[in-house]
Amino acid sequence: MSEAVLWTAEDAVSATGGSVAGDWQVSGISIDSRKTRPGDLFIALKGPNFDGHEFVAKAFEAGCRAALVSDASVLPKDAPALIVDDTLDAMVRLGMAGRARSKAKIIAITGSVGKTGTKEALKYVLGEQAKTHASPASFNNHWGVPLSLATLPVDAQYGVFEIGMNHPGEISPLVQMVKPEVALITTVVGAHTEFFKDEAEIAKAKSEIFDGLNTDGAAILNRDNIHYFALARRAKELGITNIKSFGTDATATYRLFEANIVTGGSAVRARIGGRDLEYFMGCPGEHWVINSLAILACVDQIGADVVRAAQDLADVTPPAGRGARHALAIKAADGSEKGHYLLIDDAYNANPTSMMAGLKLLANEKPGENGRRIAILGDMRELGEDAEKMHRDLAHPLEHLGIDAVFTVGPMMALLAEELPKERHLGHFDRAEDAITPILASICDGDVVLVKGSLGIYVSKIVSALKSGQAGTAPASN
Repeated sequence: MSEAVLWTAEDAVSATGGSVAGDWQVSGISIDSRKTRPGDLFIALKGPNFDGHEFVAKAFEAGCRAALVSDASVLPKDAPALIVDDTLDAMVRLGMAGRARSKAKIIAITGSVGKTGTKEALKYVLGEQAKTHASPASFNNHWGVPLSLATLPVDAQYGVFEIGMNHPGEISPLVQMVKPEVALITTVVGAHTEFFKDEAEIAKAKSEIFDGLNTDGAAILNRDNIHYFALARRAKELGITNIKSFGTDATATYRLFEANIVTGGSAVRARIGGRDLEYFMGCPGEHWVINSLAILACVDQIGADVVRAAQDLADVTPPAGRGARHALAIKAADGSEKGHYLLIDDAYNANPTSMMAGLKLLANEKPGENGRRIAILGDMRELGEDAEKMHRDLAHPLEHLGIDAVFTVGPMMALLAEELPKERHLGHFDRAEDAITPILASICDGDVVLVKGSLGIYVSKIVSALKSGQAGTAPASN
């Protein structure tokens, strides 16, 4: 069966301007020649350290059907193409046209933590009910959002878009492209504090998500967050009257009554839009319990089936790098298995709030006989002047939660290493690569291992090494 047409040459040139070569139609869009699929439109973006025009020929070799370029000289002879003055501007225009033609009901998500996991869970539960499109990976910035909109299928019934920011003023133009019916702020905490005076400024920046919300749309806010009232006030100032909340507070529209958190997830009892529901959330951890309320709030406000979505939450598992769990085997030199351990991959990013959530998740795990709870912690980035204190202060929850052993990675985590008792601290390393061999040698049968750190410290390399077979193979992964 042939793939559905996403853009024709005529539609694309109408949306973006420029001049077209050939009469073509594409089924997808790519900005990376290494990930280009047959039938794609390859967009040659330019950045400070790269130029996609250098990879146009490779994209055609990979099967792209046409290329969007600003320099026609890079095109193979007679190659189908759209030639424009600025490829990023053209992609933005393509995204706006994709949104304008769509009849999908759209949800936009922002927040200091929980954006991607919540988006992926919404994509799953809504996708079980109707055709649903969502931002891939963490495509939430000035190029990721328009790219996600440009790939929005014409016949999608639901869309879920993640919107991120590092500085004030970044969310507003993006959400005005997305034009959601529902806007969710998962929470506001001290992430990206390097670029803001305080959390109140972060909350103000997050509230920009209301700039693209119609006055008859729904704003969904975390009632337990200290910035709830400031966010609700900003929504009201913009004429938004449908303001819903989630959390443990007695006044929350979507209210948690009780949660039994176990290894494989959480049994939840909650009031969801006036209806008492019991359901199982397939992702373990307190933070996922609260996220589940936000997910069901979005489902309810978008008009989908809440009861079915609650049932389907049992099948939701954490995305890679955000708490994904892997049961791995430890192999002896002769290839025989000499034990097993559990790896929790939370290596995508970190701030004090998400770090605490990860440590609580580790603390809730029950190691095997003689096993340990091991935390491999990388630097938390973009924390501003309080960064040193925030790293040192992790020593207290590590002790309180009963984490048996800690590896530290990165110059800031060296400060935590100074605070840890020698019997708990297994080693410090400036680079993730240097930590791999000692970590592999340390892991024993029955251990539970958490890897957590900011993206820029690359503790994901440790995860890759553990999963690749350097420490063993994965007989099961969930």
